[in-house]
Amino acid sequence: MSRFLTAADVQVIQNLLSAERLATFQGLTASGSPEDAIELHQTTMSLGVSIMAVTGLIEVSLRNAVCHAMNNNFGGNHWLRTPPQNTFKWASLEKGSIEKATQQAQRAAYSKMTGPHKTALDAQAYPNGVPQNENHRKIAKKRQSVISVPDCQVIAQLTIFFWKRMFSENYEQTLWKPALKKVFPNKTLDRSDVADHLEVIYEMRNRLAHHEPVYGARLRKILESIDFVALNIYSRKPSLENPFAKLIMPQRDLLHGQVAIFEATFIRLTP
Repeated sequence: MSRFLTAADVQVIQNLLSAERLATFQGLTASGSPEDAIELHQTTMSLGVSIMAVTGLIEVSLRNAVCHAMNNNFGGNHWLRTPPQNTFKWASLEKGSIEKATQQAQRAAYSKMTGPHKTALDAQAYPNGVPQNENHRKIAKKRQSVISVPDCQVIAQLTIFFWKRMFSENYEQTLWKPALKKVFPNKTLDRSDVADHLEVIYEMRNRLAHHEPVYGARLRKILESIDFVALNIYSRKPSLENPFAKLIMPQRDLLHGQVAIFEATFIRLTP
């Protein structure tokens, strides 16, 4: 970043980023100066953007690979909201995630409707008529609850929390062995290997979503987990020649470049 900051610039930037936030970076720098703290802060932010670009691709690809494996194993996409009887049951966390995603999909569909179409939902939502004095918010929520949304729209609303949970110990026998092992077909990998790396990606993604810095041991862990997924998804042996590794190559290369910039800046500014 530019080193031509005036004292007034620094004061405004401190107000924008908060003294408390910059204090973390000032404590890391050798000089303890706000200027160095600002530079280190900006470098970590750029690094975070590069990590998010790669983890975003991982989330989208993992979601679709899991759905493909589940559809093939259970004969269609009804496994999401109506799991096959005597095959598997969702744990309470997953049930809650699916219910929330369904409501979000219904809300999204409702927002795209015209006024007359919204009003037409009252026949289903209120068979006995809309109660007097029912407020607009309750009416909208009741209308949304009767909208039928396809599974694909619910799937689009589910977060990486749901997809990484599918690799938990709860589903080793019911999902991993019959279906999800096909997403990571390397015979030397256990379900726990996949689960551990997806947990790292999930935690780091959440940290970055809240604009928290990732460096040191956390940075090493997320890079290892990104490499694990890149090398092993849909691959019988670790390979940078598999389709997913090729897909994320540009973003992964940019990430490695940003890591180099960050590390050079970190070394220059810290003791």
